[in-house]
Amino acid sequence: MEEWWDNLQEECRLMQLDSLEAKVRFTAEVLITIGSFLYLAAAVREARFLGTRMFFENLKTSPSRVMFLFSCILMLIIPWLRIACEDELEDTVAVMVMLTTAPYFLFFCRGFKTVGPFVVMIYRMVMGDLLRFASIYLVFVMGFSQAYYIIFLSFDNPLTPDDVDDSATNPMSTPIESIMAMFLMSLTNFGDYYDAFARTEHEYEAKILFVIFMGIVAILLINMLIAMMGNTYQKIAETRNEWQRQWARIVLVVERGVSPSDRLKQLMVYSQPMSDGRRALVLRLNQSDEDKEEMKEILEIKRRHERYVKKRQEKLEQEKKERNGLKK
Repeated sequence: MEEWWDNLQEECRLMQLDSLEAKVRFTAEVLITIGSFLYLAAAVREARFLGTRMFFENLKTSPSRVMFLFSCILMLIIPWLRIACEDELEDTVAVMVMLTTAPYFLFFCRGFKTVGPFVVMIYRMVMGDLLRFASIYLVFVMGFSQAYYIIFLSFDNPLTPDDVDDSATNPMSTPIESIMAMFLMSLTNFGDYYDAFARTEHEYEAKILFVIFMGIVAILLINMLIAMMGNTYQKIAETRNEWQRQWARIVLVVERGVSPSDRLKQLMVYSQPMSDGRRALVLRLNQSDEDKEEMKEILEIKRRHERYVKKRQEKLEQEKKERNGLKK
């Protein structure tokens, strides 16, 4: 065992714990791995008392939590890659862990009045405006990239001899390179590509396509994206108490992760008994007119939600009766 450990330390650079920095890093990695395991265990426990269906419905309301769970799973893979001394693959997995962990902080930022609406804007812009833009953007990029790939098949670098392959200096030597070139050109980074048009046998065709591409993508589509995002920003900015709704969603998601018995215990801690024997949460005894107005709006939202739930239950019961009638 000792010999295996010594060989592992010699072969794997991340297992060399000679310096203080390496020891601190290794300790932090162990703690993070343990934390990931405990978080996944808590998620499994939550799925057991919530049920599989409710658990996945709960995850749908917080995509960033799904990403965080995925990062925890990846974190448990890293120790095995470390033992196998797969440094390159481990680095790739670690990068994915970082990228899937960071958005989870935005989930909790939604409940703050200062940053909550902006987090909602980011979510809606990415999932709505950006996806619609990307679907149209890719159509033009794919079409123009293949056209330019064909044009640059005739690329000839005058600085190289005739018997030398020019693919090394060809800016669009492959279809993938042409797609990346179109992406960079749409960001107005087209200096090198425009100069290369003259080194092909289709210089004028390339320049005409360039004007059309820049007019459609760089001017029309980009400004359309800005307009869509501005519309989304205005809608969310005009919505009152958006941060309170997001705060309520955070509380709901977190509360569902606690077992019913624990929730009942906590209810007895923060609630106050009423005259009819029920318990309620007292927010504030003395409220200003603005606070009262906000409370009225919140109660109205609650009443609308209760009516919606009641209608949905009635609809489900009606469908159940119809199915039972068909079976008979």
